[in-house]
Amino acid sequence: MLAICLSFVIDSVEPSGDGWRLTGKPDFHPRHWPCPGERFGIVTHEHGCHERAVDLTVAELTATHAVVLGIGGDLLRPGDYLFGERQTPPRTGGPSLDDLLGLTPSAAVVDWSPVESALGLTLPGDFKRFVGAHGSGVIDDHIGVNGIGGRFDMIEENELAWSFVRIEFGGHDSWSETADWRLGDATHWEPLRQDIPAWFHPGDDLIAWGSTVHTDTLFWHARAGTPPDEWTVVLKERGPLWEPFDAGFTETMTGLLTGDLQSRYASRWLGGPHSYDY
Repeated sequence: MLAICLSFVIDSVEPSGDGWRLTGKPDFHPRHWPCPGERFGIVTHEHGCHERAVDLTVAELTATHAVVLGIGGDLLRPGDYLFGERQTPPRTGGPSLDDLLGLTPSAAVVDWSPVESALGLTLPGDFKRFVGAHGSGVIDDHIGVNGIGGRFDMIEENELAWSFVRIEFGGHDSWSETADWRLGDATHWEPLRQDIPAWFHPGDDLIAWGSTVHTDTLFWHARAGTPPDEWTVVLKERGPLWEPFDAGFTETMTGLLTGDLQSRYASRWLGGPHSYDY
């Protein structure tokens, strides 16, 4: 079973019959919006501050309001976030990434060797097939997909992403404009590993394949000794936090677009209609 976070962002609160009417909006992908009968158990202010326990059941919900019944409605304030959880079985099958984005499949062959030579790694085959067929571009006006040259040049995007991650891995005092050490070189790491995620080990690497309009970066976690087609995706938000996915490029993007996967940082922007501008 998958745990899906349910959330509603409150703009205003007023009593309504035996409950409370909330104006605001449900968060995340539309498939993650709370349904009547589902429950919220926690309310916080922005960034998780001032957490309070509630027991509120959704009686009604639209894109602009909700009606909730139960215990704790008197604790709600404008600017609060309600949270609950849904357990759902994983879905099998479904549309392809090309179908979701309205793209025509293509068997175009692109020479990736200059890019792979510059990065020092072979890239996953599904990504090379997608970009080879459609070029680099933007998914749903939100996620830019890197490619060969152009505005999302794979080499330039990685050089920039690595420079920022080096500051976190090595500590702010370690920054150098000429630094070129690989992220998996633990000899450069800050001794306490405070900003290095627990899943990242010496010899691993991170390869950026995309970014969001909010400057989050989408990487592959290139685990040492693991074939590229088995690399999984991680999202690094513009601060120090990371969000790992247990899937590669195609499966992650397909899951985010359909709502089969949930991202704290991306799902709310990927509810459709879907598009690929290149």
